[in-house]
Amino acid sequence: MKSFFLFFCILSVNLNYAQSKKEQIANLSLRLDSLLLLVSSERIAHEKEIIIANEKISALEEQIRTNKSIQVGQQNWMTENLSVSTFRNGDLIPQAQSDEAWKEAGFNKQAAWCYYNLSVEDLNIEVKNYGKLYNSYALNDPRGLAPEGWRLPTEGDWGELENHLFLSERNLMDAFSSEGWTNGYVGNNTIGLNFQPAGWRDVGCGGLGSEMCFWAYQSPVGESTPYVSLFFDENRPCPYESGTLVNRSTSWIMGFNVRCIRE
Repeated sequence: MKSFFLFFCILSVNLNYAQSKKEQIANLSLRLDSLLLLVSSERIAHEKEIIIANEKISALEEQIRTNKSIQVGQQNWMTENLSVSTFRNGDLIPQAQSDEAWKEAGFNKQAAWCYYNLSVEDLNIEVKNYGKLYNSYALNDPRGLAPEGWRLPTEGDWGELENHLFLSERNLMDAFSSEGWTNGYVGNNTIGLNFQPAGWRDVGCGGLGSEMCFWAYQSPVGESTPYVSLFFDENRPCPYESGTLVNRSTSWIMGFNVRCIRE
């Protein structure tokens, strides 16, 4: 009975919409963490309570995503890399915690995700905040990688974003994070998209601090999957500080970040 009372006390906390967006996100995150802790600690055991808790968790996650999205032209983008551990239908996406597990998932054509550093002891808060890296099988799984109300951007969506920045007399540097770079260049993030140099992985990892790669959705699915690579290109004529977006494609061995766009 005590856990039931605690459970509904958490659900009954109301959000003060007079707060700043940052405060709103912090408030929502606190409530989400409380619910996740409650469920994981098994302090609620009744099936009805668990169902309500999971529904509330999904609702809170969506509120956080909504607060962390931004309108750019006709598009509404998440301002953080995707970090879900389940498909849209609730099925778990397996985490690869070793190079062998990552390769095995690819050979078996199975969805997988990982952090930039596979081992827990090497995982720091900064890398974890960059979101998860997904393989192409997670991207193209029919159960849906994007949460409800969102979709995976296509190459056309990425091109539209780049064109909008150009027509608005802006450039990719305005979308690049102002932190985390190790190559001597930094973005200014004036738009708020906060594209972070989160790197990528194949069998090993690379690009942390200098490059970011995002999957681009393709339908029907081909033998290789398109993605966009964003970076400061020192080989381009000045001003290369404006940043570069290159369309590429690759196989299942690669792991990239995902940004979602509103449906």
